[in-house]
Amino acid sequence: MQRALLGRIAAIVLVGLSGSDAAPAYAATDMSVAAAINQAGRQRMLSQRQAKAWLMIGLGVAPDRGQAILKESTTRFDTQLTELKKYVPTSDVRRALSGLEREWADYRALLDTPPALASAGRLYQQGNAVQAAAHRLTLAYEKISDAPDDRLVNIAGRQRMLSQRLATFYLFQAWGVNSVAARMEMNFARAEFASGMHQLSTTLHRSPDIKATVEQLDREWLVYRDALAQPRDAAGQRRAAAEIVTLSEQVLATAERLVALYEAQAVAGQSPRPANTREPLNK
Repeated sequence: MQRALLGRIAAIVLVGLSGSDAAPAYAATDMSVAAAINQAGRQRMLSQRQAKAWLMIGLGVAPDRGQAILKESTTRFDTQLTELKKYVPTSDVRRALSGLEREWADYRALLDTPPALASAGRLYQQGNAVQAAAHRLTLAYEKISDAPDDRLVNIAGRQRMLSQRLATFYLFQAWGVNSVAARMEMNFARAEFASGMHQLSTTLHRSPDIKATVEQLDREWLVYRDALAQPRDAAGQRRAAAEIVTLSEQVLATAERLVALYEAQAVAGQSPRPANTREPLNK
């Protein structure tokens, strides 16, 4: 049982941020509700990570790394969207998927353009639109189940997204794009991350691995939070941007491991998943 569970966790991590081209860990016919919540939640994160990478290229902050992150994240978004479209158990999920597809088409076209200050404002708006659409899809999957473990997959997955959202809005400020609004959004995201850590830290019935990973995430978060909070002008923000990006990736990697642990825990204790109604997406 333990060996099977560890194997399940390893498979889940493969679709995280390994940087490999491994196939998704779940075939459509085997996707659990927890896996669907995880993948839809990862779409939220990828929308923000893509924006971060695009801004890195535009600002000249480790642009080669930015190119790699953007390519990997875009490919993964497309792959996961294809997988999620094969598991449509409710009309709410169908509508949310259709909405995400529409927003993603516009966003993907923008991400394919060379980063430039003139189009950064559009990126700001469309990245938010895709993130919101992916969040609606995540909630639609979560609504299928009332299992506490499935909810924890979503909470931990939101931390994953916020790690990227914080860096993205930091880079928007560094480039002078919607600076006031970006600062406000960064402050909101910081408060949301702190709230999420409180929820995860006070959850009962956690495994030792989950407990240790939550504690590690909290330690890394405190370092990241303090780096984000340093008062800097635009020039100072640009100088510190590489550090912020590095910290965001570190927090993201730990959050991915935590989501994988929660998903494995949810799968281990789940009841049979709802049937796939295979409703057409164009209704």
